[in-house]
Amino acid sequence: MRLLHIQREMKWSNESQFTNAREALNYWAQVAFLNLFAKYRLAMDVQWSSAMPSGPKIFAGNHPTTTDPFYLLTILREKTRMMVNADIFEKPVIGELMRRSGHIPVNKKDGKQALSLGLDALSKGDSLGIFPEGALSEIENGIQVNQLKTGAVRMAMQAGVPLVPVGFHMPIEGMKITFLNVGGERVPSRFFLRGRYAVTVGQPMWLSGEVEDRDFVLSLTDRLRERIYDLSQVSALRLKNNHQLSTSKKRRKRKKSVVIESGM
Repeated sequence: MRLLHIQREMKWSNESQFTNAREALNYWAQVAFLNLFAKYRLAMDVQWSSAMPSGPKIFAGNHPTTTDPFYLLTILREKTRMMVNADIFEKPVIGELMRRSGHIPVNKKDGKQALSLGLDALSKGDSLGIFPEGALSEIENGIQVNQLKTGAVRMAMQAGVPLVPVGFHMPIEGMKITFLNVGGERVPSRFFLRGRYAVTVGQPMWLSGEVEDRDFVLSLTDRLRERIYDLSQVSALRLKNNHQLSTSKKRRKRKKSVVIESGM
């Protein structure tokens, strides 16, 4: 992959802009609540592969659970607008919260509109959080990464901003599967509300080339998918190793306790 800095054709602000004070308040209040939730309900394991460049960027991750966009917000210290299914914005509570916080509804039937909204946000200095699989990841044989839509790569190329791959992993047995009414259909959703949750943030990818070259864009999208999958496996390995270490410590503690009792 060509990892080259390119001359930016799009001008963007060095600092993100909120539409108004209320939107800023709603956004940071949402982030504060999510951080509090993660602190007491999740064992977050976050690893950054490198420092992040300043300015807007696109965080693109796999999507094993419905709650991933919210937990991604907890590890970012810059305004990041999540691009999520537009139907979610119609939900009574969560939809209103997403709207008031400035996140971006994505109509799956109108890819051009989603691309335009994303580019507009980037031009204002906002970073984006996107899940380019366009649906939840397959988990039947372990957490996989489905084929990706090309939108994340196209936006990164057109805006001249870095694309940052992110790999999520968590125990499948900890997922709560339920159904939501989305677009008139009952769609399976997976919520992860307690337990070990790992995130690995990869190195920024600077993409160059012709955005109208479909084959080239598809090849970059495949590379992005490989990066995301590799990072998700790094997250999985870290969870496995930490779990084995924790189990080993508990065994040693129990063994020590038995020895002390037998000596009494």
